[in-house]
Amino acid sequence: MIRSSIIPRLSLRNTNMTIVYRRDLTTLGLRREDPKRVWERRTALTPEAIRTLLKEQKEELQVEVESCGRRCFSDQLYAEAGAKIVPSLSNDVDIVLGIKEPPVTDVHRLIKAGEKVGKKRKWMMFSHTHKGQAYNTPLLASFLHPTQGQTLIDHELLTAPSTGKDGKPSRARVAAFGWYAGAVGAGEALSMTGVAMLKRGIASPLLHLPRPYALGTLAEFKASLRKCGEIVRDSPISGAKGQEPIVIGVTGAGNVSNGAKDMLEELNVEWVKAENLAGLKDAPTNRIYACMIPTSSYIVGKNGQPYDRTEYYQSPDQFKSTFAKNIAPFLTTIINGVGWSSSFPRTITNSDMSTLLSESGDKQKLVAVQDITCDKEGTLEFVNQFTTIDQPYYEGPGGMLISSIDILPTELAADASAHFSSKILPYVKRALFAEVEGNKSAEDDTLQKAKIVERGELLEPHSWLLPKVESWRSSDPSTAAVSAISQDGFTKASGSGGKKKILLLGSGLVAGPAVEVFAARADVQLAIASNNLPEARALIKGRSNIQSVSLDVGDDAALGATVAASDVVVSLLPAPMHPQVAKHCINHSKHLVTASYVSPEMKSLDQAAKEKDVLLLGECGLDPGIDSMAAMRILDRVKREGKKVTSFVSWCGGLPEPSASDVPLRYKFSWSPKAVLTAAQNDAHYKLNDEIMTVQGHELLSRHFPKVELWPELPLEGLANRESMPYAEKYGLGEINGLKNLFRGTLRYQGFSKLLESFRKLGLLRGDPLKTVPESWEDFLLLSASRELEHDKLIEGSEVSGVISNLLGNEKVEHEALEALQWLSLLPSATSPSKAASIPLPNLKSPVPVDYFAHLLSNKLSYSPGERDTCLLHHSFTLSSPTDPTRAETVTASLICYGDENASAMSVTVGKTLAFASLRVLDGKVKSRGVRGPYEKEIWEGTLKSLEDVGVVVKEEWN
Repeated sequence: MIRSSIIPRLSLRNTNMTIVYRRDLTTLGLRREDPKRVWERRTALTPEAIRTLLKEQKEELQVEVESCGRRCFSDQLYAEAGAKIVPSLSNDVDIVLGIKEPPVTDVHRLIKAGEKVGKKRKWMMFSHTHKGQAYNTPLLASFLHPTQGQTLIDHELLTAPSTGKDGKPSRARVAAFGWYAGAVGAGEALSMTGVAMLKRGIASPLLHLPRPYALGTLAEFKASLRKCGEIVRDSPISGAKGQEPIVIGVTGAGNVSNGAKDMLEELNVEWVKAENLAGLKDAPTNRIYACMIPTSSYIVGKNGQPYDRTEYYQSPDQFKSTFAKNIAPFLTTIINGVGWSSSFPRTITNSDMSTLLSESGDKQKLVAVQDITCDKEGTLEFVNQFTTIDQPYYEGPGGMLISSIDILPTELAADASAHFSSKILPYVKRALFAEVEGNKSAEDDTLQKAKIVERGELLEPHSWLLPKVESWRSSDPSTAAVSAISQDGFTKASGSGGKKKILLLGSGLVAGPAVEVFAARADVQLAIASNNLPEARALIKGRSNIQSVSLDVGDDAALGATVAASDVVVSLLPAPMHPQVAKHCINHSKHLVTASYVSPEMKSLDQAAKEKDVLLLGECGLDPGIDSMAAMRILDRVKREGKKVTSFVSWCGGLPEPSASDVPLRYKFSWSPKAVLTAAQNDAHYKLNDEIMTVQGHELLSRHFPKVELWPELPLEGLANRESMPYAEKYGLGEINGLKNLFRGTLRYQGFSKLLESFRKLGLLRGDPLKTVPESWEDFLLLSASRELEHDKLIEGSEVSGVISNLLGNEKVEHEALEALQWLSLLPSATSPSKAASIPLPNLKSPVPVDYFAHLLSNKLSYSPGERDTCLLHHSFTLSSPTDPTRAETVTASLICYGDENASAMSVTVGKTLAFASLRVLDGKVKSRGVRGPYEKEIWEGTLKSLEDVGVVVKEEWN
């Protein structure tokens, strides 16, 4: 087929002629799976899907299919669909598509040939690299620099916005084999159970149930299950002494478990609840019983408290499994669909299994275990081997049969492939033609999140894998799968000498995304200095260019020595500590970057910093940070176009996503709670509707803006944000007299300010210490409220309602405050459904109410697993033109950033902004010296560009 050159094509739209240029012919390559995987018969796209693709893109697409006699669809079917059958993919291929990871030698061949002609290529597969799997490090290294232009898209990471079972926003896999793994796993488990029962001297109809691969199709497999179920029901009830019915237990609640459940339904099992398993001992033997086993039936608190999902995911180490004691003794077979991570309790430990066997002797009921998750020594610790379709099980503890096959769906290869193909096809289309069409869709976002490597570089959040690749490349080539030598197009990673050194002070809530950015740079050595060493070490994740340092910032000598060893210092410490750090930076001629406002104390160091050629750069977070950078980008254009700003109104805020906001204050904390509480008591100074306003800190909450209409779906209110007036000079807006509005505000959900004002009136936000150290949370409320009265008498618990009424003076406000205080377990003898009373009082140097309250809220109003936060930013400028002063132009800039399972939106917008700005300083791209904010183009332009590259985009509209 002749590849087309760039050909202009004319089209008419709205009577205006436009020219659309068609790029070179695009080639999709469907590869054969690794020949060593004898049973892998699946395919990523069926012949029918290929036919559809070619029909839709018949002038722009060709498809190459590597010949394979093992694949579930024949070469002939693909040829009839219009594909070109080839012995191996050619250099023309733009996208290489497959199921499992290919042999590294095949990858090298294509890459090496493509680089000779500058070929950029995308690879789509289940690569098994994003978790740092050591055995596939050579594969990951193949796609990375010095390789050019390779992009790796992992099927496992293709996720789209969804709604979780709890009704909250989440992301769900769009192309997976989980259901088929569960369905086939159930078939294997049942067949294996028949064999296991025979070993016990019992012949069950399950013995004659064909394994799924022997039937070939899902329909035939279901039919065989139904027939087997009929035989079981028609069998006579056994009269043998001690013979019990077969009981199947299924763990998990996802697609895997649902696949198993659906097949058991075809078998016509009788479903029972977990609490009724013990009663099945004498049930009829001509029935097969099954149970979907919920986590709540076997996970309990170590202190005896019942299972609570939120608490379990927050503190899994406080829970244990009773499965071996309360569930396993009553099961014949376990079908495990629950994955495992090391921080969670195992379902059955080796010790549990030993106890189970010792208590039952050689007569334990459990005879078969099918671990569909294939977590070796994972949630079922005794499962310590993988098995294959050829050898599906091995004999485990107590003689039970155990199966752990990692390619179960291939037993029903055609059906599983058809399902997967239908799901993956839209994303293959987008990967092929998105750049040509030049438009965006939800599928683009899905593809972007699934990229591990793009154009030879690791993307976030996968940068932590780079040290693993470097370590592999620097190892003995004879031990590597493919030698990292120059003639193969690969070079060994350079040594660690000469790296640029960054010192990160602090390891708290926003540190993670900053660390990810720094770690992605192979030429950077990062030291995380913290007084919480375990927290700092947790950020390393095995990366060789990061180290942790134990540091008490109060030890001035140690701080100075640590600063002296760095090139650039990045501080996540509380703002009052920055002047101390800055003085050491000046003494040792080191640059400093922070996310905090430039305080008067910091500003006083300006001249000293200039004299030592040092930059002290502040306000590089979200607010302050992205807000100022986005404003300066707009104002740069305003200046170039000779226009004038007549109004500037800005709002910014970090909030829980609406479905996670049904709590007091409608707020949850993704950054410092104390900072939120103190910010709500700052003085404010601004101009609105040509009137200059001053608000004292103690009035700020009561003088909030009750309705801020920016996004229709969000019921927002606002608070004035400190000093707005200096921004006329900072941003270069001109004289304040020439501005109708100059306002910066903080966004909250409606109801926040009234309730927090109640807490303020009760003394919970005060910064001066109590006279007495509270002994409980109820005592804390009583001590704080007592001090707000005009006498020193300590109120009793029975008096608290009257005191609250007296201090708040409004029946509705009082009622809302009482409900919130009870929810927080601050009222005497109150009970809280979230057990906040179990949170211990912090051991403070001084009994300051705001510190106690911040500690309580940080625990009580924390995000649960699966909940997301969001960061909002909205600027509105009004401009006048020098040629037509009567014509007003409106410009807006807006950002909505959602957190995900890897990081909160607040930590991303603050941490990554800080990191990207710091790297510009480290690389010598910022020439300014002294105390600065992000107002120079050399700072904001590159930082905003880096943020956009990782998906944090401020959208502008000029009207």
